Amino acid sequence: MRIGVAATILVSSSFLAACSDGGSSAGDGRTGGTAESGGAAGTGAAGATGTGGTAGAGGTAGAGGTAGAGGTAGAGGMGPGEPIDLCAGLVQDKEARPMTELAKPALGEAVTDAEFGTTIRRITAVAPDGGNAPVIKPMYSTISAWNADESRLILFSVAAGEHQLYDGKTYRLIKALDISPADIEQVYWHTSHPDILFYVDGKDFIRYHVGAGTKEVVTTFDFCSGGASAGSDPLFMSWDSNRIGLTCDEQVFIYDIGQNTVLARKELDENPAQVAPSGTLAFLSDSGGVTDPRLNVVRTLDLLEPYGHASLSMVNGHDTWNGAVYDPGPGGNADIGLLVTWDLAEGTSKVIIGPETGWPYPPTGHISGMAYKQPGWVLVSSIGDAAGAGVLDMENLIADTSTGKVCRIGRHRSWGKENTNLGEPYWAEPHSVPSPSGTRAVFGSDWGNGDTVDTYVIELPSYKP
Repeated sequence: MRIGVAATILVSSSFLAACSDGGSSAGDGRTGGTAESGGAAGTGAAGATGTGGTAGAGGTAGAGGTAGAGGTAGAGGMGPGEPIDLCAGLVQDKEARPMTELAKPALGEAVTDAEFGTTIRRITAVAPDGGNAPVIKPMYSTISAWNADESRLILFSVAAGEHQLYDGKTYRLIKALDISPADIEQVYWHTSHPDILFYVDGKDFIRYHVGAGTKEVVTTFDFCSGGASAGSDPLFMSWDSNRIGLTCDEQVFIYDIGQNTVLARKELDENPAQVAPSGTLAFLSDSGGVTDPRLNVVRTLDLLEPYGHASLSMVNGHDTWNGAVYDPGPGGNADIGLLVTWDLAEGTSKVIIGPETGWPYPPTGHISGMAYKQPGWVLVSSIGDAAGAGVLDMENLIADTSTGKVCRIGRHRSWGKENTNLGEPYWAEPHSVPSPSGTRAVFGSDWGNGDTVDTYVIELPSYKP
């Protein structure tokens, strides 16, 4: 389900099975979380190893993220923003609003979505090359594109094989980043330090200072014979940027940056446990198991396809799994929809966007819980029919999973895997991601089966430049 080829590779067929479409009842052949190769990571950068920080919950905040174990904020140190009704001024009905023609905007130009009234701005301009790599787009739906204060934005250029840094507000290209993560989407902005991001390079866990372009080795996972990674199903770090789930050599482990220690390590024949926002729980996407920080399974979610398109978030202090569900669970749970939310602490579920709440049976879609300063708000991008005539066809939506409120924020106009003009149509999936405040959304689009994929930003009425 990931972009997931090595960052040094332009395009590979290895990721195709991992990003499947829809559900088994929809007849679209979900393959079940096939792992991607990821490719070999580069050599580690030189730098002083972090000293470990204090052992309190989340660790003491480092001074600017320099000497401590990643300069991470303590539990809750990132802090949510003031609550915002992200649906204010937006369409909240379930009526068909057939898509009308809209000319592809020029670079930097903003257009208005006639059906939903939102502003869509084009921020890149890729030249056609007749191949399969004329693409610049977000890394993936589960990975934050913007940094903590939304002053910087990372996109991935497939043709150049590089992560590119943009101004987060003017969208001006700043520079290519000198990083070599385990895979394209395994790059993690710190949620409170705007200049810091984390990634794994070989056996090294790296803290990268974006402005200076400098790397520090926080720790080296010497117990790994090969490179470590977040597997083929990465869902982000804890929301204090202190814990991450990783794998190497058929073992999974959880690393705590504040304590500079591996909390638990087990041999498991599945993807690593993805640490939930609180840092106190983690999710095993192959089996649906919810674990504690020691990798003990405390419950299993009743999901037929726990590896499906999903993202973690938090509601009222409880960690949540938010994803597309196409069939009843093995135990009979019948909550089906494009967006179904599971409480990881209680093991309960509810439908947000699905037949039970008046929406159609779910088309292919991607989920993003990266509005971490507005906990509980989740962005959804659905593909559906390319004609755009029906509800959920080629739409971006944002939902408050606490109240169930859903608003429709504009069409991405991208054909996804139905694209006939790209050498690799996978790149045309929008993979929409909200900003930390939730007031903007970034996505890739072929703009109606085009031969390039560029990046666009929806600016919601709540966005204040």
